[in-house]
Amino acid sequence: MDIIKKRCLACKTLFLLSNYFVSNIEVFKERIGYAHIYEVLKSLGQPSRELLEELMNMAVEGDHMAVGILGISNVQPLLLLIQWLPELESHDLQIFISNWLRRICCINRQSRATCVNANMVIRIIETLNSHSALHCTCAENLIALLGSLGSQSMGSEELLQLIRLLRTDEPKRAHPYVVPVMRAILAMARKQGMASALQYFNLYHSMAGIAVPSIHKWPGSAFSFNAWLCLDQDRVDPSTTSKSGKRKQLYSFFTGSGMGFEAFITYSGVLVVAVCTKREYATVMLPDHCFFDSLWHNVTIVHMPGKRPFGQSLVYIYVNGQQKVSAPLRFPAMNESFTSCCIGSAGQRTTTPPPSQIPDPPFSSPIMPHRTSLGGILSTGSWGGMLGKPELITKMISAGTQDSEWGCPTSLEGQLGSVIIFHEALQPPQVKALYLAGPNCLTPWKSQEAEVADLPSKVLLHYTPKACRNPICLDLSANLLHGRLTGNKVVNWDIKDMINCIGGINVLFPLLEQISFLGGQMPEKSEGETLPPELVTPVEEDWVVLSSTKASEARLEKNIVATFILMIKHFIQRHHVNQENLIHSHGVATLGALLQKVPSNLMDVNVLMAVQLLIEQVSVEKNMQLLQQMYQHLLFDFSIWNSGDFPFRIGHIQYLSTIIKDSRRLFRKKYGVQFLLDTLRIYYGYDLLHSSPTPDQLFLLLFEPGNADILYALLLHQRYSDRLRELGGDNELIQLLTDILLCIMWKGIEKSDDDAWIERGQVFSALTKLGISNELLRPSDEIKLNLLEKMLEWSVTDNRDSKALPTHAENAFKLLLIVQDFLQAEGLVNSNLWTEKLLEELVTLMDSLSVWYSAGLEAIRLSQVQVQLLLGFIAQDNLQVCAMAAAKLNTLLQTKVIESQSEACYLLGKLEGILSKSIEEKTETYSFLIPLVRTLVSKIYELLFMNLHLPSLPPTNGSPSFFEDFQEYCSSEDHENCYEAFMVNMHRRDRERGESKLKFQEHFVEPFSRKARQENLRYNSMLKQLNSQHTATLRQWKAAQLYLLSERGPWKQHPIHWKLSNVENFSRMRLKLVQNYNFNSHQDASDLRDNLGELPSSESLLLEVVKQVKVSDLEDDVLELPEEDTADEQSQKEKLILSEDCELITVIDVIPGRLEITTQHIYFFDGSIEKEEGVGFDFKWHLSQIREIHLRRYNLRRSALEIFLTDQTNYFLNFNKEVWISQISLIHEISTSVRNKVYSRILSLRSPNISGTRSPQELFKASGLMQKWVNREISNFDYLIQLNTMAGRTYNDLAQYPVFPWILRDYTSEELDLNNPAVFRDLSKPIGVVNEKNAKAVKEKYENFEDPLGIIDKFHYGTHYSNAAGVMHYLIRVEPFTTLHIQLQSGRFDCADRQFHSIPATWQALMDNPNDVKELIPEFFYFPEFLENQNGFNLGQLQISKEVVNDVVLPKWAHSPEDFIYKHRRALESEYVSAHLHEWIDLIFGYKQRGPAAVEALNVFYYCTYEGAVDLDALTDEKERKALEGMINNFGQTPCQLLKEPHPQRLSAEEVVQRLTKSDTSTLNLFQHLTELKSFFIEGISDGVPIVKAVVPRNQSRSFISQGSPEILVTASLNCIIGTHGWLPYDKNISNYFTFIRDTTVTNPKTQRNMSGPFAPGLEITSKLFAVSHDAKLLFSGGHWDNSIRVTSLTKGKLIGQHIRHMDIVTCLAIDYCGIHLISGSRDTTCMIWQIVQQGGVPVGLAPKPLQILYGHTDEVSSVSISTELDMAVSGSKVSILILFPSLPLLYSNHRNALHLYSVNGKYLCSETLKEEVSDICVTGEYIVMGSLQGFLSIRDLYSLSLSISPLAMRLPIHCISVTKEYSHILVGLEDGKLIIVGVGKPAEMRSGQLSRKLWGSSKRLSQISSGETEYNTQDSK
Repeated sequence: MDIIKKRCLACKTLFLLSNYFVSNIEVFKERIGYAHIYEVLKSLGQPSRELLEELMNMAVEGDHMAVGILGISNVQPLLLLIQWLPELESHDLQIFISNWLRRICCINRQSRATCVNANMVIRIIETLNSHSALHCTCAENLIALLGSLGSQSMGSEELLQLIRLLRTDEPKRAHPYVVPVMRAILAMARKQGMASALQYFNLYHSMAGIAVPSIHKWPGSAFSFNAWLCLDQDRVDPSTTSKSGKRKQLYSFFTGSGMGFEAFITYSGVLVVAVCTKREYATVMLPDHCFFDSLWHNVTIVHMPGKRPFGQSLVYIYVNGQQKVSAPLRFPAMNESFTSCCIGSAGQRTTTPPPSQIPDPPFSSPIMPHRTSLGGILSTGSWGGMLGKPELITKMISAGTQDSEWGCPTSLEGQLGSVIIFHEALQPPQVKALYLAGPNCLTPWKSQEAEVADLPSKVLLHYTPKACRNPICLDLSANLLHGRLTGNKVVNWDIKDMINCIGGINVLFPLLEQISFLGGQMPEKSEGETLPPELVTPVEEDWVVLSSTKASEARLEKNIVATFILMIKHFIQRHHVNQENLIHSHGVATLGALLQKVPSNLMDVNVLMAVQLLIEQVSVEKNMQLLQQMYQHLLFDFSIWNSGDFPFRIGHIQYLSTIIKDSRRLFRKKYGVQFLLDTLRIYYGYDLLHSSPTPDQLFLLLFEPGNADILYALLLHQRYSDRLRELGGDNELIQLLTDILLCIMWKGIEKSDDDAWIERGQVFSALTKLGISNELLRPSDEIKLNLLEKMLEWSVTDNRDSKALPTHAENAFKLLLIVQDFLQAEGLVNSNLWTEKLLEELVTLMDSLSVWYSAGLEAIRLSQVQVQLLLGFIAQDNLQVCAMAAAKLNTLLQTKVIESQSEACYLLGKLEGILSKSIEEKTETYSFLIPLVRTLVSKIYELLFMNLHLPSLPPTNGSPSFFEDFQEYCSSEDHENCYEAFMVNMHRRDRERGESKLKFQEHFVEPFSRKARQENLRYNSMLKQLNSQHTATLRQWKAAQLYLLSERGPWKQHPIHWKLSNVENFSRMRLKLVQNYNFNSHQDASDLRDNLGELPSSESLLLEVVKQVKVSDLEDDVLELPEEDTADEQSQKEKLILSEDCELITVIDVIPGRLEITTQHIYFFDGSIEKEEGVGFDFKWHLSQIREIHLRRYNLRRSALEIFLTDQTNYFLNFNKEVWISQISLIHEISTSVRNKVYSRILSLRSPNISGTRSPQELFKASGLMQKWVNREISNFDYLIQLNTMAGRTYNDLAQYPVFPWILRDYTSEELDLNNPAVFRDLSKPIGVVNEKNAKAVKEKYENFEDPLGIIDKFHYGTHYSNAAGVMHYLIRVEPFTTLHIQLQSGRFDCADRQFHSIPATWQALMDNPNDVKELIPEFFYFPEFLENQNGFNLGQLQISKEVVNDVVLPKWAHSPEDFIYKHRRALESEYVSAHLHEWIDLIFGYKQRGPAAVEALNVFYYCTYEGAVDLDALTDEKERKALEGMINNFGQTPCQLLKEPHPQRLSAEEVVQRLTKSDTSTLNLFQHLTELKSFFIEGISDGVPIVKAVVPRNQSRSFISQGSPEILVTASLNCIIGTHGWLPYDKNISNYFTFIRDTTVTNPKTQRNMSGPFAPGLEITSKLFAVSHDAKLLFSGGHWDNSIRVTSLTKGKLIGQHIRHMDIVTCLAIDYCGIHLISGSRDTTCMIWQIVQQGGVPVGLAPKPLQILYGHTDEVSSVSISTELDMAVSGSKVSILILFPSLPLLYSNHRNALHLYSVNGKYLCSETLKEEVSDICVTGEYIVMGSLQGFLSIRDLYSLSLSISPLAMRLPIHCISVTKEYSHILVGLEDGKLIIVGVGKPAEMRSGQLSRKLWGSSKRLSQISSGETEYNTQDSK
């Protein structure tokens, strides 16, 4: 009961509260607050319905059921209700509230806007996240509400949360909300972007509006106003009368005396345009158009003065680009200033003058004054098509009475988009163009139309909400008439734009994947009734082409897959960026691949119709590239369409035929007959042909010339023939196929020559071949017979025709021959082929032919064929056939003249055979033959002299007993003799037949087999191509998912694992880890590991093999540079110069491929079978990118090159091909010459950049590195890595990995004292004998070694200081080395005791064991990650202590891996190492490497580790050679010898300083003289205006002539003025050591160079918004109001580029160290990487599209940095700033004023709290330089973040800082416009007076050019 009482009490309380505070909600919020109320109400347990209804009443401040009338008055209770929904246990309540919310929030646009502005979208998503507590109907209501609110506005953060809502824990499951959310997203995307302004001025308040400054002189001759506006529907109140109603002001421009222009909308929604002169107030009305419709309209009003002195002035009114009215209207005098100007605002009230001053109105009725009444006579045409009389729309009243006539002015009380006012008249095409640009177009005249090109010069003012920040409205015209806004600006976001802030269209595809998982349980499976009947059962018709309307789409949405496709359609509709995104991200291919995975029950006609709408949308927009992709990956990809039901599949084919019909030529090339036949063969085969109700359509589709021989594939395929056999012979199918064949054979081949008949004949040989190799449904001879009968039929028809041509006769004749061949070959085997039908057709055909061929050879040949065929038929057992043939032959013979004896014999012989057979078998054939024999004998009796040879032959002269007489005679002897002669003839015939069979084989069977083979090859390669395309698509999708599923991506989190990337910084450090997506924990390798003893030694085997390949001495490479000059080739077109097979060698793999060199580029094409990520290792480098190229050894062969590019990448290519030829000795020559040829070619093409010397010694000498190191110009680390590089060591080959020395011997002290020489290793000795105790044993081993065969030289060490196994040993914890180690160990981890597990223990082992001589690798000096087991590999445990091997055990003096690396690196750069490093260099790279000096230094290694010691090619046995290669590879290789004399020692630090102070042209590094810093100031650059950028670009190209001339120092001021000043940093003759020459243009208004503005109002202008190209030619700027990045030429001071791709303002820019890429960060939460376009090595601008878009922030990006060499970008959002540079990134957190340090791989290192607020920060070398708003310049140590010196107080806020490239000076820009230059200055006592000196050949007083003489007093801050 208590609870019920409490609830009742709560209801009453709420009721009272809402009534009490209804008048002042703000007081309620302040005193009690909704959060508090919510907590109290929740504490009462489950609420009652009454309580919830009370909350609803609070929201509408009335009765919540009166939803129709009341809008939302107070949105907070609604948010509270949404939050409460998951807590409600009653599902009924959940549904009740969600239903009501859905209605109230979407009642009108005002309500939606209120909800959107109160962040309701995020609240709803938060509620939906507890989906287990929500009833599905409630959830669906909320999601539908989301769809409605999202179509008003959907920000990137909201969209991201909405997508994240659908993440599922289990991979292959669909989220329960996936369907409703997708529908909601479709609803949001469907909203037409053209239709409404996303940003607008909200002028609902009666005091709202924009005040415009006075316009002193009107610049032009007319007045035009153009604006977008929207007024709400429910504002119409019919009860108000004109007197009490108010007029809503659109604009008013008045002079001091009250004259001017005005426009307003009346209380009833009608637009009125007015002009006020001294006496009159004249108006023109736009009737029949009410603006109160909640729609956006573009309104243009043009006032045109009369052309002549008394000409008529007119006004034109346009709505949405169409002229609605043109009417006469006075034009005021424009000679006064317009002092009272406002837009959308009530403005100043017009006071009504006293009655005495009111002039009488000129007319009593409100019609036009007399002088313009001519207008009444004009035809209606001049009224712009106005109906009705002009009097009705024009009205004139006395000036001053307008308020009483039209109502008091108030604000627009609506929404106003962008407003442009022109001082000239707009023409109709211009008005149209402005309308078509749409309400969201930022720069309406950027379009290509000629109409708008001259508009910018006519603009008086241009306000847009985008360029407004309360209260300032920027005027975007050159007149800078900035307005003041009263009211507020509203920003909405379109989901189509926002998708680009969270990952582009790709983000949507996981939705389709989820749909696929839904499979069968889809409730929304569309049934037949949703389809128009004609689509369900399409028969014999063309596909119905839909028109895309909302109604037709709604029908399709019943199918969820169709919904998805419609969603894509709406995302790309009229959205150029999204279309581009779809192309760029392979979106169409992905869509196709994912559709193939959709279960077939979801694929129905709706999907097809949706795809059709999508394709039509793309073709309407004329995006041909996208359209081609849609055809390829969607429409013509039958694997998508062959899974649904029949209407779906046939519908698809019909749609295809419809679009093909429209443009056959377009499709024929790619999707012609061949494509269709292949498609049939792959996807349909029997099914479609069998079950299709439209065989005729297919028949027509396939009816195209030249494809007869491909068709056989359909029958050939096992799958289909089996299927057909099951069905037991399908007449229909065979009929269809024979018809197709027949058609193609007879009609498709037009000629009648032999070639044509060979082609026709091939069909028969094909059938024969098929019959032999396959069991056919019908025997092949039957099919042939069928074909022949039909062909005869067609031929008869052709010849019977009155228009019969000679070709018809020829064809008929050839056909007879084919029939004859057929019957005489296959007819012998199968007598059933001699059919009656065949005979009939033949006889008919012969008759018609005998007309054609009545004489000549053809006639004879025809007659022979006739006789032969008829004789054949007579010989058949079929009496019917026999009788017909005999009768026909008889008739023929009666008219035939037989003149040749052989012919007579042939006839007689043939008949004799038949006769004797008939007599023997007593058949009736005899009776049909007798008349024939009688005719024949009578004809040839005399010709054959029968009276002599056959005297007893009965007479043929009609005796009635001839029949019996002849029968008797046949068995007599006479006849036998005749028979023998006949048999001889028969043998001859057989022989001829054999020959013709062979000919048939040659002319028919073989060509056919050849074609069949070719066809199979083509078909298989086509299948392979399809398959690889599909795989590539899936890989691309997988690659896209890497972001989508990543930690910051919209879809899911991955467990992250890492591997080492191959990118390097400029010191060749490989610092960076990248994600390892194919991570393997190698647990199986841990399981296989055993702890049993050593591995068997492979040395003995090695020695045996090595004996065969020893080489006595080494020859130098022979290199010939080509003679011809190739320099001029670059200007011409790209030409191929060289192409060679090679291998790309990487640490992990050897990739076979091909290198191609052209006049401009080098290409590498990956030839491996399986390419990774669909792209593989295909590369393309411009020749200008090559920095160095080195000859290299690979497997001890001189066959490789290593190419180094300017972006710090390098590639190792081996040209030694495995081609074995008989002369083994030639092999070496071949590989070397290929390598040298390639090298010479590249040198000749790219010689300016690359030194031409080849041998490492020459290269080293030429580089001047040694002198630089001696003079301390480069560090020890850099010197060592360069020595390694020149000596052939490379990161790409583990056998030749860079080698670094052990430098310390103390790994046990608590502290490391680098001033104590005892902590260092003795660098003059090899590591094996650093321990004196080992020296003796080593020496003895050398002296006692003797090889009996004399092959192996003496050596001190049997192992080497650098080999592949050693590298893997150190790097075992980092992939890919872990995997390589396991491969080396035959699939297992080595046992734990042999692993690298402790640095002190490893050093100790070296000291104890003279055989272990491993030196270090470079990673020990820069890469802390290799000391940690970040991937958690199971490395086992030590045998004795059982300690688990995990992270590497560090020396005691190192507190962390980072600390170890930092101290170890400091040790490397210490004074001791600097003084002794040359000794170690002598051992490894120098004169002690080999020869007597090496023996003396105990530095001789096993002989085959030395260059050229073995010739592997001398081994003929492939296996042996491979084994030896592997062994040598693991054994180690000695670097190339760079020096043959001792290496000089390095200068000490003191010696270097002394040298520098004497030198006149070298600068001092200020970081090495921090205690001697002086500051100087320069004025007159930007007096009184802060300098926001000051920088000396680092790569200014200087010719040697201009050496000593100044460089450029660029400054930019807050007022956009740019300066390029002269700068020389090293003049030792003056006290400040530098010369500054001021750019005189900065102070002269006429010559000033400006950046084009304006910047976004309210944005803080800082140095981050600017970047200068390295050559000081271009300035890139962000922060502009229109989201652009602008490129300004510094030399011309002109805007040369404007790139708008970000969706919001660009907040920061940065250029990489190489000057190749620019990165931009924006308020839209994304970063974009742009390529800086170079021409001839000079930057000329930005590429039009970004190279890459980076997503992942949820807030405005506030700073960016990019490192091309590390392939890395770092960005920070509003909360914090990240800066990246080659070694460590830094994070400055603004709201807590702290500095944080992170490693490149994102590991937190340390922090420092700051007292001041940092305004700019710069990192150089080991230091951080920071400037603060409190005016302090501080320098901190990078690693500890501690101050290096006390901060310098600059006394004013610092706006920018930069360090010059020589580290000689710091440039500081101050608030007051001074430029402070901090550097090392001369001590006061050393300063000399003013010196005169020679500068560029002319003598000038120094004071004239150097304005930096004055020292700036910086007090040290205490």
